[in-house]
Amino acid sequence: MKRTRRDWIPFSFYDHTGMEKHLEKMAQKGWMLEELTSFGWKYREIQPQKLHFSVSFDTRASEFEPEPTEEQYTFQEFCQRSGWKLAAASGKMQVFYNEEEDPLPIQTDPEMEVRMVGKLARRMVPAYLILLVLGFFVGGSWCYSLIHTPIKLLTTPGSTFMGLCWLGLFVYSITDLITYFVWRRQALAAAQRGEFLPTRGCHKLMYVVLGMIVLGLMYWLATERRPGMRLVTGGILLAYVVVFLSVNGTKRTLKRRKASAGVNRAITLSLDVILSVVLVGTVMFLFIRGLQSGAISVEQEISAPLSASDLTGVDEEKYLTTVSTDMSLFLDRKEVRCRTGFEQMTEVPRMNYTLVEIHIPILYDACFQELCREKEKRIATYVDGSIVHAQYQMVDPTPWGAEEAYQLNLAGEFQQEYILCWKDRIVQLGADWDLTTEQMAVAGEKLVNA
Repeated sequence: MKRTRRDWIPFSFYDHTGMEKHLEKMAQKGWMLEELTSFGWKYREIQPQKLHFSVSFDTRASEFEPEPTEEQYTFQEFCQRSGWKLAAASGKMQVFYNEEEDPLPIQTDPEMEVRMVGKLARRMVPAYLILLVLGFFVGGSWCYSLIHTPIKLLTTPGSTFMGLCWLGLFVYSITDLITYFVWRRQALAAAQRGEFLPTRGCHKLMYVVLGMIVLGLMYWLATERRPGMRLVTGGILLAYVVVFLSVNGTKRTLKRRKASAGVNRAITLSLDVILSVVLVGTVMFLFIRGLQSGAISVEQEISAPLSASDLTGVDEEKYLTTVSTDMSLFLDRKEVRCRTGFEQMTEVPRMNYTLVEIHIPILYDACFQELCREKEKRIATYVDGSIVHAQYQMVDPTPWGAEEAYQLNLAGEFQQEYILCWKDRIVQLGADWDLTTEQMAVAGEKLVNA
């Protein structure tokens, strides 16, 4: 019974040296490359032996071709006469092996080798540039938010996951491109001397990026408190798997049936688009229905730790109190808004506050600064023709029972806007009436125990 195995190594597109060394090691372990697929490289068991491998690229070939082109057949026959046997081929890539101890290389012209890899690079670089641009803007904005608005970023597990993904892809893309162009410059110089320069790829860095993405996804699924969001995430991943399997299965089936490359490409790409639209559309439809029904929110299950009626004595039924919350391993955030209900004819005193519970002490100062900046930039007035922004000033924390307290000062006048600090939490509270000492005490007691 023939034994087989598979592996998947994210080699850089130009790293034929790394691929060849890997295949040589596999042959010494008793595994011969048999097939190149979208699901990895497939091997068959052989007697362990020392073999030499050579990876060649033909940019004129297509992965949709049902069989090798005439040029590829000619090249394979040439290699066969030189002692190089075809192990496997897929699209632009052909892999040969040789059993001789010191075989004559397939490629004897180093300049031609650089040109061969350069042709492949011209097809691959645009995709890298897209990743670079997206990674720079998405990953860069994530880093900026991590420094300036950590509360908004770190309380949303999905944002943390997506930021890490794009940042990792940006780092990999720019590193791989730089590595290629450095190799190309050095390889051209070596070719002038008649020497081949081995390639060095970045597949180990890709392992790190993939590991970071997997850990980020696990973190997202483990810390996401909204059950519906887990279903949405699982639905998107399932949709991707279905599209991937369907598209590749269709392509392979059409190749076995000897469909032309044009027909294969048209059917495969059409199926890709149709399935993507249908499956993603279905997931988004369920997501919207979940939003409408509250299935993907835990806000209905969370009550406000402090309501305006606790301080004003006004009947709670006259208030419309809304609570939004985000929670993660780093921070928990609750935003509460207490305002006049839709059915009420008369205004009642309004209040709003944001409660941030900090699980990692090193984030405390950054969270405090974010709350300060957000309010100080928003509130300003004109004094002698120039704009004056409000600033928080330290006040006596005793009435609140807090460790520290700050009140917003606008042009010498204190506003009913406060920041209250405890060891593991910060509260930003605003009211449209003058709070009494008794009300401060009640508010502080309820917020510190929230």
